[in-house]
Amino acid sequence: MMRFLLRWLAVPLVALLAAVAAFPAAPGAAASTYDGEELEVLRLINEYRQQNGLEPLLLSDTLSVAAERHSEDMARYGFFAHDTYASSYYPAGSEPWDRMAAEGYDYNTYRGENIAVGYDTAAEAFEAWRDSPSHNAAMLDGRYRVVGIGRVYDPGSAYGWYWTTDFGAVVDPSAHEPGDEPGRRAGPRDRAGIEDGGMERQDVWRQRAKDGARLILRAGYARLGEYGNGRDELSQRLRYGRGERLVFRLRVIPRGGLPDGDRLAVLLTDGEGRVLARLARYAPSDLPADRWVRRSLRLPEGLAGRNLRLSFRAVTDGERLTAFHLDGVRLRPVP
Repeated sequence: MMRFLLRWLAVPLVALLAAVAAFPAAPGAAASTYDGEELEVLRLINEYRQQNGLEPLLLSDTLSVAAERHSEDMARYGFFAHDTYASSYYPAGSEPWDRMAAEGYDYNTYRGENIAVGYDTAAEAFEAWRDSPSHNAAMLDGRYRVVGIGRVYDPGSAYGWYWTTDFGAVVDPSAHEPGDEPGRRAGPRDRAGIEDGGMERQDVWRQRAKDGARLILRAGYARLGEYGNGRDELSQRLRYGRGERLVFRLRVIPRGGLPDGDRLAVLLTDGEGRVLARLARYAPSDLPADRWVRRSLRLPEGLAGRNLRLSFRAVTDGERLTAFHLDGVRLRPVP
């Protein structure tokens, strides 16, 4: 497999704009998980910096969103460049600092980017960057304080593995030590790619309801449906590994009999909403009424390692008011 590297460096525009950095935009959505290789490349970079008398970098969730989405775009749309050729997230022609700013890292400061393709492991990517003078200079730039990391695998792409590291000289509110949670993101996180599977927060899951209602209730579970001609969707970003399954608790409360026209679908979609896998479909007659049951679904190995969205979609007709309750969403190893 062919392997390549690229590096980009951005500097402040003019000295008169430096004050703008004191008023940054609000941070964007935080990256939900980091895999072991992403954390390993951070460890290698920080160890290398300390060997050269430099401070270690903090992990910026905001920059990681920009990095991961750029890696995802390169894999999906078949390009390898710092400028965005095509994207599910950014305008075509976006440069690294445009993507960083779009996610909330809108500081007038030093910013840089390293990208690489074709390297499976953190050690391989790090060694390639270290052996390239320009990439090495980015990792050893003493002005940088934070880094965002995005590693994406797409088996149908030209190079398989895509890496992006975005560097910045301002410590943003999402920055934290590896393994720690930033203060703005307090709250429980679940392992391996599911955040807030216990339905305790409003800011993690994307909630879409035809009637505009909140789907996550204060009682600590999600409710989909329970109104006529309903169209509800609860989703979040997901990346899972091989040999993992999706487990969750489900309760159906039928109103006025068993309206099998009402249904709940469990789907995996891409960043544009296209369905990549239909994991399950439940009608009220498939489940015991008004009782929590545990469900376990195998995840397709062909989508392992990809950036996806896990989606629960409920459709109800105009005659009966079925409610689907959801809780305890987790990833677990296949027994």
